[in-house]
Amino acid sequence: MNLRTALYLSICLLMAVFLGIQFTQHAPLQTQLTALLPQETAADPVFQAAEQAQEAELNQNIVIAVGSSDSETAFQTASQLADTWQQSGLFQKIDSKIEPDLAQLRQSVRLLGAAVLPEAQLKQIRQQPQHYFAERAEAVLNPFAAQLLPLEADWLGFSRFINKQPPGSPQWHSGHAMLYSEENGITWVWLRAKLADNAPNPALLTLWQESKTAAEQNGYHFAAAGGALFAADAKQSAERESSWMSAAGLILTFLLLGTVFRSVKTAALLLPLGLGILWGLAATIAVCGEIHALTLVIGTSLIGVLVDFPLHWLAPSLFPNSQPWNGRHTMRQVLPGFAVSFGITALGYLLLWFTPLPILQQTAVFSVAALAGSFSATVFLLPALFHRYRAKPVPFARLTARFADRLPALKWRYILLPLACLSLSGIFKLQWQDDIRSWMVLRPDLLADSRQIARLSGMEHSQTVLLTAPDTDTLLKQNRQLETRLRQHNLAEIQSLNQWILPTDEQIQLRQRFAELAAQPEIYAPLTDIGVPKHEIQTALTAAAQAAPVSLAESLNTPQGEAFRSLYLGNINGRHASLARLHHVRNPAALAAALPDGAVLLDKPAQLNRQFAQTRNQAAWLKLASFVFAWAVLWYIFGKRRGTLMLAVPTLAVIGTLGLLGWLQIPVSLFAVFGMLLAAAIGADYAVYAVTAPEHTAARIAGITLAALTTGISFILLAGSATPAVAAFGISVSCGVVFNWLAAVWLIQKFPHD
Repeated sequence: MNLRTALYLSICLLMAVFLGIQFTQHAPLQTQLTALLPQETAADPVFQAAEQAQEAELNQNIVIAVGSSDSETAFQTASQLADTWQQSGLFQKIDSKIEPDLAQLRQSVRLLGAAVLPEAQLKQIRQQPQHYFAERAEAVLNPFAAQLLPLEADWLGFSRFINKQPPGSPQWHSGHAMLYSEENGITWVWLRAKLADNAPNPALLTLWQESKTAAEQNGYHFAAAGGALFAADAKQSAERESSWMSAAGLILTFLLLGTVFRSVKTAALLLPLGLGILWGLAATIAVCGEIHALTLVIGTSLIGVLVDFPLHWLAPSLFPNSQPWNGRHTMRQVLPGFAVSFGITALGYLLLWFTPLPILQQTAVFSVAALAGSFSATVFLLPALFHRYRAKPVPFARLTARFADRLPALKWRYILLPLACLSLSGIFKLQWQDDIRSWMVLRPDLLADSRQIARLSGMEHSQTVLLTAPDTDTLLKQNRQLETRLRQHNLAEIQSLNQWILPTDEQIQLRQRFAELAAQPEIYAPLTDIGVPKHEIQTALTAAAQAAPVSLAESLNTPQGEAFRSLYLGNINGRHASLARLHHVRNPAALAAALPDGAVLLDKPAQLNRQFAQTRNQAAWLKLASFVFAWAVLWYIFGKRRGTLMLAVPTLAVIGTLGLLGWLQIPVSLFAVFGMLLAAAIGADYAVYAVTAPEHTAARIAGITLAALTTGISFILLAGSATPAVAAFGISVSCGVVFNWLAAVWLIQKFPHD
């Protein structure tokens, strides 16, 4: 063993130790969909805060609804379910019963006073105060009216309206202390579970399925919704898909090699593959801190690519001549061409690092490192392992030799010209489209639960608006303006901060109104007529007039403000921000035009689709730049004519793949473009080998054919992925490999070495 081999093996050992430590200390495998999305370091901090608030609401909480036609059954079952879920150990807490602290509620009622009165009561006090006091008198005389404060502590009756809930919110059942709603004769009891850990946990799916089964067996209804459920399913699916694709790819590749070479020794060709994946894993975790499950799924496609170098090197052994095949001698001959191929292929992957998508950046690191590991293993380890290797006569070699003999008589114009016409016409049928929905597969039963929860809670067709202002008063007025515009045009229902509290200046105006009313006894005569002392009313009105304004932050910090608390994002870099949640959006196209100044529609899917399209275009331009660079390198090393012809292989593969996608009506998405970038890099590798390998025609065709078959196995498997984006990636590369093989064979005919 020479020094270079020892050094290489030492590096592999260190990487294995590093991975062992990483997987022992924590799980560096990431499955959250949000980890795939663009990370905008220069993004507005207000937008970042809004997105984080939405993600926390989506990923940390699970909303549960338990329903039954018998209300008592619904409440009892919901209570039992809450205990079961709490005992699972998956949750920080389960919000089931709401048992208010009366002393705290009464204290907050005194603090809030008239600042949170509903719009209808405010209008009465401002324009028809006698009506307000008449209704107050009726409430005093009503023996069934609930009174949070005793009469002598709330003569003006503000506490009647203090426990406001957003429109469409569930009701609170005082007997069971639980939230519920009614629909079509079914009582639905609501629970909210907050996860103890944000990491996707398949145990959550098991708990959900057990609850679903119990509901079916016992005749009640159960539904649960939350991003964590989909994340857990995505983790399971990605791990399962990665495992079977890796296993199937390895088995099929091994069977192919065994069938072709008919030697157990060819199992050593899998050594560069394994070490390449080791390098890819270690480099990705070292550079990125984690590796996404989708990166692993895509990484399984490298199984075929990583054995290209060994196959190019070993294929000539199938064709005996006067001199026995010698691994070390052959390696020295093909090493310069291998180095050029490695550089061009690695560059194709490396360019992905400059895109804004973490998934593509991780793929760039993984792929370049895996190629480096596989290339090094091929150069340093395989010649010694195949010392004195002699291949057996095999049918594959005879078939390839016959094809090579007939190659000079092949009329390429009858093949390439129709393919070129077909491809060019297919390009005009292309659909350039990116959709975040192609990145995931939503389980139908989980999706059905989410839709049911959305319908029951009134959250169907919902969107979110971000509002910003220099101060909270302006912010509340913007919220009100937004609500007014939406209601005027009947665009949507809204939950916003202005429905909770008045701006400070309007609180001051209201207090001035109370001072005016204190001097007008005839206004509150309905109360004095039923025996309420006049001086008590005057004292209460004077106290209301002298009360200090309540700030937005103070009001939200009370128990009654909890329902609106998540809407206020706080003061961010001198700007106050809030969210307004829109439900039952009736005309999404007209919504953006109705927004007031300082309001922005948070349409994350549309924003991401635009970013994907930009990234797709950026990746295409980067690849075009790499073509120019590769052409310059090939021209410098091999000359203008040979360099141009070598670059024609990946170019024809890209054009052919685009045309085929057009005819198949497969949208050209970011991942399809990514697949073509990889196919182009593979084509450059084939082209360099086709021209520079010193072997005769049959040996070179054999090397390229075996490489194309092993690569095709991996990517055809990937084309069967349940994730549409991954499937598009596999299809585009599979098509590209076929065109690469055809163009490379044409190039071999152009440069015969026989």
